Amino acid sequence: MVNTETGYEFDWQNPDRKTFDFGRVLSRTFTSLFSSPRTLLIALAVSLCFTIASAILMSTQLQTVLETAASAEDFVLQAGYWGWTISIGVFGLLLAVWFQLVVIQTSYAAMTNTEVAKNVHGRALRLTVPMFITALIYVIVCYIGMLPLLIGTIFVWPGWALAGPMMMYEDKGIFGSLGASWTFAKGNKRYIFLLLLLTSILGSVIYSVTLGLGMVLTGISVMSGDPTAALNLPIVQQLMYNGIAGVGGYVMYALFASALTAAYVEIKTIKGGTPTVAEIFS
Repeated sequence: MVNTETGYEFDWQNPDRKTFDFGRVLSRTFTSLFSSPRTLLIALAVSLCFTIASAILMSTQLQTVLETAASAEDFVLQAGYWGWTISIGVFGLLLAVWFQLVVIQTSYAAMTNTEVAKNVHGRALRLTVPMFITALIYVIVCYIGMLPLLIGTIFVWPGWALAGPMMMYEDKGIFGSLGASWTFAKGNKRYIFLLLLLTSILGSVIYSVTLGLGMVLTGISVMSGDPTAALNLPIVQQLMYNGIAGVGGYVMYALFASALTAAYVEIKTIKGGTPTVAEIFS
């Protein structure tokens, strides 16, 4: 049956059809990262301060737990060890989500030639917990889906990847953003998968380099396998190591957020254009 709107039975027969431009998405991913330096530097400074402070707090508390442990092996079995490790870990993930939500907004503004909203940090904060829960569901399902022939990686990974922009710009809730992302990504999952794969490789390289730099500057014993090694570092070295590792981590988070925002804008354009800032916040 011929589509009366296009005059073609299949979309691929239409020479004027709009398709996903992977090169443009990659270009936007990197160029948009430098579009709002002040906003991003504020977010990075806040995130790093809290990251370093929480890491030092955990080291101090774990020192107390270590003093009551019979040995290094017994140390990792203590309730206090797991309590502080999990608590600081969750706090760190919340910081990462908040930072990525800021990047989504700055990247979107750059890609659509609009101004960054004045309440960008506050808006990101309001969506941090819902986005964290959404991301947690996403990771769990992807992990479970990896067991049967990598189905989670092949289908769920790209299908739900745009949940962040969906929650930010489509006013979707936790499950609504996942469902909308799945529908929105149809026909373009292969491009999103490739984008995620390339971003993962590049992000891993960046993070590994910063970790390596931190190890060189603070001593290789940090990664020696001894769970108490980092606790024995002087405070200055702990600050240095956590700061360097933190920068690497947040650069990786920014790369992911910008890439997925670029994919969202690309698909939105293909499907009929992106909304303006006035429409978004009205």
